[in-house]
Amino acid sequence: MDSVQEVARQVTLGCDTERDKAIALHNYVRDHVKFGFTKYFDKATPEYTLSCGIGHCNPQSQLMVALFRAIGLESYEHFTAIPNDILKGVFPSSTAWMLSLCPQLGHAYVDVKVDGVWYAIDSQVVDTPLLKAAQARLEKENRSLGYGTRVGATNVWDGLSDAFSQFDPGMMIEDHGRVDDLEAYYSTRKYRNQVLGLRFNTVFRLTGAYIPPAINSYIDDLRAAYAE
Repeated sequence: MDSVQEVARQVTLGCDTERDKAIALHNYVRDHVKFGFTKYFDKATPEYTLSCGIGHCNPQSQLMVALFRAIGLESYEHFTAIPNDILKGVFPSSTAWMLSLCPQLGHAYVDVKVDGVWYAIDSQVVDTPLLKAAQARLEKENRSLGYGTRVGATNVWDGLSDAFSQFDPGMMIEDHGRVDDLEAYYSTRKYRNQVLGLRFNTVFRLTGAYIPPAINSYIDDLRAAYAE
């Protein structure tokens, strides 16, 4: 398995500017890491997310920060609390109870400085097949939010502006700022990803053979329905 540093080096070969390098890394994550969930949930390391090619917003943001830092760009995970509506339609009925008991979610996007300017992005999180499928479903159902994304979202980043495939400033319930010490953050009351007093990190680890595959299969069905 290639390290984060090696992937960053390979992906940015031939890129001349900071902006070109940042966009290349963004596009690599978008195109090689499908939106989904693993048994480690938010505790998935950047290396694990790279190797399995699956991750939701928080591990993908951690990976994105690690890749940016590997090429010398200043970057941070920026955590917020947002409504759980973003994931409605992502969890099958067998696991939807988790979402119903967690009305707010902890969502991370990435702050990155490119050519001296700060940008905020989570546009790498939702892969293109899912984005197209989800937005088609939202339009059909006359909904603005769900299936992991929202109407008006994009997974294209030009390196010159903020870009979001999930987050929107109007969704923010609380701004928790930049977080470097994830373990410390997960132990605070700010961290929303928990149900009945258990963090999702624990729930997904204990049910790793069942819940993550069930959700990922459900998401794959959504992608396939659009492709048909």
